[in-house]
Amino acid sequence: MIKQIERQVRELQRELLEVQNEWDSIRLQPCWGDVEIRHKDQLLDGLEKRMDAIHEKMRELERKRREMMSEAIRKADYESPFT
Repeated sequence: MIKQIERQVRELQRELLEVQNEWDSIRLQPCWGDVEIRHKDQLLDGLEKRMDAIHEKMRELERKRREMMSEAIRKADYESPFT
């Protein structure tokens, strides 16, 4: 399960890189009027929301991975000195 989560995180990192590259290319395109500026702003806003969603998914997966790893450590022949 941990390997699957790590694979999902890598896929999300690749997707994030693609979205960031797209955001950079749109940001660098010249605009020749208010209509083009508004259209460009809408595209950039959409890409920013997508980047935020990817970041949130990555955080959730990392949190889940850490929880699973800590459970595995707790289950492995650990004897508490307080018992």
